[in-house]
Formats: sequence, structure tokens, C-alpha cells
Amino acid sequence: MENRINYAPCGYITLSPQGVIKDINQTFLKFTGYEAADLIDMYFETFLSAASKIMFHSLFFPQLQLKGHIEELYLTFKDKNNAGVPVLLMGNKIKCGDSEVIDCVIVKMNKRDDYEKELESVKVKLEDAYKSENKLRKLFETTLYSINEGIIVTDNSGNITIMNTLAEDFTGWQAEEAKGKKFGEVFSGINSKTQEREPDIVMDILKNFGRKVSIDDIILISRSGAERFISGTSSAVLTKEGMVSGVVTSFRDITKEYLQEKEIDSFLNVNMEMLCVIDENTKFHKINKKFESTLGYQIQDLQGKDFLSFVHEEDVLETMEVIQSSVENNTLSGFTNRYQCKDGSYKYIEWYQQPGAGRFIYSSARDVTEKKMKEEQLLKIAVRDQLTGLYNRHYLDTCLEYEMKKAELEYKPLTLAILDLDHFKRVNDTWGHPIGDELLKLTAETVEKSIRKTDLLVRFGGEEFVIVMPQTDVNAAMVVLEKVRAAIEKTEHSVTGRQTVSIGTAERLNSEIFGEWYKRADSALYSAKEEGRNRVVAF
Repeated sequence: MENRINYAPCGYITLSPQGVIKDINQTFLKFTGYEAADLIDMYFETFLSAASKIMFHSLFFPQLQLKGHIEELYLTFKDKNNAGVPVLLMGNKIKCGDSEVIDCVIVKMNKRDDYEKELESVKVKLEDAYKSENKLRKLFETTLYSINEGIIVTDNSGNITIMNTLAEDFTGWQAEEAKGKKFGEVFSGINSKTQEREPDIVMDILKNFGRKVSIDDIILISRSGAERFISGTSSAVLTKEGMVSGVVTSFRDITKEYLQEKEIDSFLNVNMEMLCVIDENTKFHKINKKFESTLGYQIQDLQGKDFLSFVHEEDVLETMEVIQSSVENNTLSGFTNRYQCKDGSYKYIEWYQQPGAGRFIYSSARDVTEKKMKEEQLLKIAVRDQLTGLYNRHYLDTCLEYEMKKAELEYKPLTLAILDLDHFKRVNDTWGHPIGDELLKLTAETVEKSIRKTDLLVRFGGEEFVIVMPQTDVNAAMVVLEKVRAAIEKTEHSVTGRQTVSIGTAERLNSEIFGEWYKRADSALYSAKEEGRNRVVAF
């Protein structure tokens, strides 16, 4: 890059149409800590936070495709220490020989206000150059005309000396006819809250030797009577001796943002459900008071925080994917995740989100914890044995086909074992069914502790248990099952004493149906009983 770009106060990056970094200036390298070699030929999104990657894909490329440029995209760039660096990115698609590239300007910031400060810093430097070196006056004026804000400069009497094109558009005055007029004659505004006419800002600064005044809640009225909401600053220009030599006023049209804020306020007040607005970086922009009663947070606890940071870690990826899809397709999305309360617990929250105009996503939510817990309880009842808490035969039927197909596709062995308590009828006849139930529960606990996490233990019926052992041949299964047998033999019940178990096992043959496979394992179990019980036999 040219030297004047290389050391400019803003970062500059050139990207390929696919988002690959092709050129980069020293300013950007300085505030990210990278060397050029670290970034060149790397995808820009590689260095973005997870949430920013969503925004980059959903907003950057589509806007470039539609408009040929992108304005004010807020992202978090990860520096060399993996810390987040909030940035504002603006880009234009341009021709470079026979190909296209994307020229990007990047301003380091924390919030939008930081962009204002950065812009103000650049303007102050140019003002100083304007005062000290005549040869830079042209650069000063050129820059003021290129800034995407209305700019009006006055002398120390409040008379206009310079006015850029945007200021002409906003006020309805041509620069030449406005030159020499008082600022208040050209800049006519009323307070949006009181509807009273605003005083001449510049004259107030000159009279009070003020350094800077914020322009807020002002409706600018042009010569044609057109109204627009504006925001900006008015700053005194000081000489080296500290004397006021003039005033620079910069302002931008925020009508769209103002109306959007009004729309947001209305949105928050029309419903008793949890309502919030998040920006394109998934930061909370506004929330209503229902968050307090549902999750325990005060409004200030969430304002400006990352929406995703409160999502249970197991639900984050799915939540991000749904939000990304909603933004990309501009559609209503619904999803449920576990959301952290102020006390550290989690509640199931059902969300509905709709991207709005501009950079916001509107969300309504409700607490569905009770409903979710009931569903989970019903599911547990449907697939769990009530006595032992193990999976039941119904669950085995639903998952076994999957395990058999998976074993065939991966060419992995799959082994089945059937366990039957020895002389269990004698236990029921001697001590009664309640004691028999206690023994079954004790057996289930003992087997669970002895098998591997990958093994599936099911109460098949009565005193019979089934173990499905994925990726395990019959020889490896025998080792595990012998451990199970020994553990049961060593475990003593307070009433019945020690109990033994007989086990039959069979490795599934290629394409074998469950019925045939089970028969072979059951045949091995029968052999274990015939050979004296308390043993493991493979078919």
C-alpha cells in the first residue's frame, strides 16, 4: 500500500471476493498485534468471534452483492492474544485490473460512541494541520468533504467559512450562499422533546469558550421545510495560545435510527412476555422488565451483554445456527434453549426471533421449564423401567436397529449378552416379592458399575437383563461380562445374602436379524444354566 495509507489513523484491508486477506496496513497490524505474514492469504472470518462470523456471513457478502458496498458493520476481531477487538468495518467492491477486490476501512472501537471519538480525533488532527501548515489546508478541506457527515466550519465570530456537500443537503443551503452567514441562520433546529427552537450552538460555544457540545434530540429543519433527526458534536477550534479561532460542527442523519428506537419502545410495551432487542453482534440492546421476574436480572445486568453468553454451553451452537439462518433468510425463527438465571440455575426458554429493519433482531420469549420438565418426565416413563431405572425393552426396540445399521456401515462388531439371576424364583418364594424387587435393583446397580460407558444395559423382563456392546467382538465381551459376573457374586444383599448370575453372549453375524441373534445368545445362556450356573458362555 502507499505510505500515506499504510500509516493512516484507520486500518485498511483488501479482501478477495471470497474474503481472503490480500493486503493490510500497519495501523491494523498495530492494534491487533499480528505481523502481515500472519494474516495475508488467510480468510478474514478466521479471526472473528463466533457471533461475528454469523454477522459477517449474513450481512457482509449479501450487501456487497446487492449494493457493491457495506456500511457500518460491527464485528469483534480476535487479536494475536485471542482477545476480542471491537471494530467497525466499511467496504467497497472495486475493479483491480481484470479482477474485483473489496477495499475495507476498519476503525477500532468498543461502541458506536468510540467511532464518534475516533472520527473526532481525526478531525482535530486535521484542524491542527489547517491552522499550522497552509500546505495542508487543501487536505483538510478535502477530508471534510469526504467524511460521511454534514460539516460546517465557522470563524471566531460565528460566521460560516466552510460547509460540505452533506451539510448542503441537510440544511438546503448552498455553501457559497451560506458563506459569511451566522451559523444559526443556516442551521435551524428544534428540540424533539420540547418542540422549542434550539439556540445558536456556535454562538453559545464562542460566548462561553466551550470546547465541545453534543447535538442530541434535535430535529433539523431545512429551507424546504423537510425535517430530519440528527446527532453530532460542535467543537471549538483553539489556537496554540488557547484562543478560540472558530467552531467545527459535524452531524449525521439518525432519522432511521430514531424511528427504529421508537418502534423498539412500542414493541417492548405491548406484551407481558419477555421481550428484548439484540443487535447484529448478539448484544442486548433493550429488554423489558419481564426478564427480572423470570430470570432474576435487573435491566442493567443485561444491557450491552452478549445474548449467547447466558446460553447453556451445550445449546450455544444450535442457537447460533438458528439465529444465523433467521438473519440470512429474514424469517421468523423459533427455538428452545437453556438460559442461565442470575442465581446460576438454568431455565428452559422458548424464543421467537424476527430480524427487523436495520441492525436489530426482535425477540419474544417465555419460560417453558415446567412444560419441558413434564415432557422429559413422560419420556423417562416411556423408556425407563420404573423399578430399576434402567432402559426398558421399548427403548431397546427403538435404538437396536440404529446400532445394527451403524455396525454394518462401519464394519464394526456388535455383541449381545443376556443375564439371568440364578434361582430368583426361590428368592421370591422365600422372602417375598418386595425383597425380590430389592435384589433386582441391587443387581442393576452392580451391573451398571461394572460395564463400560459405551455399553447399553436394559431390563428385558423379570430377572432377565440385556447388554448391547457396540464395537465389541465376543472375546472382548467375555472379559467385560466375566467382570460383571464376579461383581454380582461378591455383592451381598442384607436379607438374601450373595447371589449369582448366568450369562449367555453372541456376536452378531453379518445381516443377522435381531430374533436370530437373540436366540443364539439365549442358547448360550441355557448352556450356562445347564453347566452349573454362575458362569459366562459364548455361543
